[in-house]
Amino acid sequence: LVIDVIFPCYVLNSFIHNIGLLDGAEMLFVLAAGVLVQGGLLLVNCFLYRGQPPDRRAVLRYGTAVSNSAFLGLPLVGSVFGDPGLVYASIFVIALRINTFGVAVNYFHTGRKDFRGQLKAVLLQPSILATAVGIVIMLTRWRPPEWGVSVISSLAACSTPLSMLTIGAVIHAYSKEMRLDLLTVQYTLLRLILIPAALFLLFSAAGAAPLLRGTAVLLGAMPAGTTMVLFADKYGQGASFAGKLVLVTTLFSMLTLPVWSYLCLTL
Repeated sequence: LVIDVIFPCYVLNSFIHNIGLLDGAEMLFVLAAGVLVQGGLLLVNCFLYRGQPPDRRAVLRYGTAVSNSAFLGLPLVGSVFGDPGLVYASIFVIALRINTFGVAVNYFHTGRKDFRGQLKAVLLQPSILATAVGIVIMLTRWRPPEWGVSVISSLAACSTPLSMLTIGAVIHAYSKEMRLDLLTVQYTLLRLILIPAALFLLFSAAGAAPLLRGTAVLLGAMPAGTTMVLFADKYGQGASFAGKLVLVTTLFSMLTLPVWSYLCLTL
């Protein structure tokens, strides 16, 4: 319900209420920034976790490339930066969505890879379709009928509370896995501190606008994505370990995300 209905409405609503905010060139710039970040994470993964067993290595590499940006990140960026930030985030996470359901899934694949099927699944993902429709709406400046806008806005308003309930359910489901070890601590530091810190420094050095920098940093500071558990379970690659990483990073993100939000708004 959240991923296939509520989130697409949330994304579409942000575009409708910001018609005229971005032109085509600015959209491409934000998209390119998202592609570079995801490409950089995939490149870094080539040098990480080499000494780990195959099942843990798959989980760790997927969790490094794919955060909870597209699920928890959008509501947070929208809360911190308002609708303009949500538009930026919706475009920025397109590359991450491709990683989520396509490229990064290959870490779990040990057999034949169906690239055509993976590409089709990504392109038909509801939030991707909603983003594409939203971009068309902003470029053409066409506003849907008011009754349609009202329905979309009402469903979009459910996004934050329902996503928080879902994340709470995940934490509860894996609460018995709450045992810290050195590897979990190292991954948590990488996911919640080192990655957003690197993005903050890189975007600052590049002279990026505060809104783009803040969007990139907050999305980069997200905990491990819940899809990591689903794919780990599907392919038999350490689902309990993946659940522990989701649980630990989500809990500790309650401490780190307010700090990153404050830094993005003040610096």
